[in-house]
Amino acid sequence: MRMKKGDLSVPALLMMGGALYSMHFGASSMVWPMTWGKESGSSVFIAFIGAFITSLFLPLLAYVALARGQGTYFGLAKRAMPKFGPIFTSVTIIIMGPLYTIPRMSASSWDAICQATGFAPDSSIPIILFSAFYYALTYWFLAGRSDMMDKVSKFLFPVLILIVVAIIGKGLMTPLGEWQPKTYETPALAYGFTQGYATSELLCALTFGIVVLNNLKGHGVTDERMNKNIIRVGIVGIGLLSLTHLGHMIVGANTGGTIELQYVTLYTQVAFELLGTIGGAIFSIGLVFASLTTAIGISAATAEFCEDASNKKLKYKKSIAIVCIFSAIIGAIGLTNILTYVAPIQDAVYPGAIILVLYYVLMPDCQNKRHLAVCKWGIIVSVFFGVLDGIYTYNNLLNLNLDWFVNLYLKLPFAEWKLAWVPVCAIVMACVYLFFSKKSEDVPVTDCISE
Repeated sequence: MRMKKGDLSVPALLMMGGALYSMHFGASSMVWPMTWGKESGSSVFIAFIGAFITSLFLPLLAYVALARGQGTYFGLAKRAMPKFGPIFTSVTIIIMGPLYTIPRMSASSWDAICQATGFAPDSSIPIILFSAFYYALTYWFLAGRSDMMDKVSKFLFPVLILIVVAIIGKGLMTPLGEWQPKTYETPALAYGFTQGYATSELLCALTFGIVVLNNLKGHGVTDERMNKNIIRVGIVGIGLLSLTHLGHMIVGANTGGTIELQYVTLYTQVAFELLGTIGGAIFSIGLVFASLTTAIGISAATAEFCEDASNKKLKYKKSIAIVCIFSAIIGAIGLTNILTYVAPIQDAVYPGAIILVLYYVLMPDCQNKRHLAVCKWGIIVSVFFGVLDGIYTYNNLLNLNLDWFVNLYLKLPFAEWKLAWVPVCAIVMACVYLFFSKKSEDVPVTDCISE
């Protein structure tokens, strides 16, 4: 790769790409794919294509969108939706931050440690103490903003690589069983597509963008070369993530129905059976490190967002402290409760994020007022359908007996796969484009870059 003046050096590019991989990898990207593979069985490669789109390819496009749009996630959304944009991004950050994703990291780590060691506390005091230590460590990594990715790449990335290679390598060489038919009725492609939401990778990429930008500045990357270097770091990080996702899915398929577990418990059991008694300890260490890297990355991105959205009224370190305190509190309620009651909220904002990213990547003139209106209404409609998906999920979860709603909801095309937003948004966006007033089409704003 030819580097010009103002670019990252090749070693720095690889290290920052590795740090980005570590930040994305997290507990969910380590655990979810193995369950997808187990449930997909002989359809594992088709399911991987669906998961690749939402959990890998779209996050890569998110870095391209941030580069082409020449702004942060907050800035891009606000440009398309001056009033609704800040609300949409704030909800996303709350979900990505102390409400769901960050506390999920510490809760996953705690569950893995308890299962591997057989520790079964009678009170919540141990998990509270663990959460306090976990987020104190997170705060230490984030104390110096500009060298955050250097710390991650120096300490955590090598540990992750060793553990992942050990688990995937052993799982590929010595399968635990033979591939079985998929265990779900949904088409494998649609299953992978919607399951890819669970990892939150697209939302992570949109929020990590500002962290990558600040660290590139710290490495001396010039403004003229900033966008291309963001994309290069994204390609390295997401490329590594694609390999580990596929590897974990194949290892999951290789269990061949011999293990009737999911997520953390599945991975722990696979580690025990592949690596013996040391397997559980290796998995626990790996999960703690993987989740810690994501907690670090999302906490940093949340603090950067708060500082940006408040016009620097809320300072970075104060934001970090608030995020860590709230994450420690919510993490103490346990992984099961977090996944059960908060995860459906994430599904409501994911389609809107997909539309925002595709708009800034694919639209040639993405600052044109007519085109921005297309993006705006596409996001609004997608959020509306995301809310419908959430109501449907919570109805089943809490037994709300909303039979009239369920009957109407399931009449929508692709609703049973939670993809009803796709055709409706396409129609609405096409109508907005066709009927938007041409008199107010052009606005005096800087065009998207074409590099």
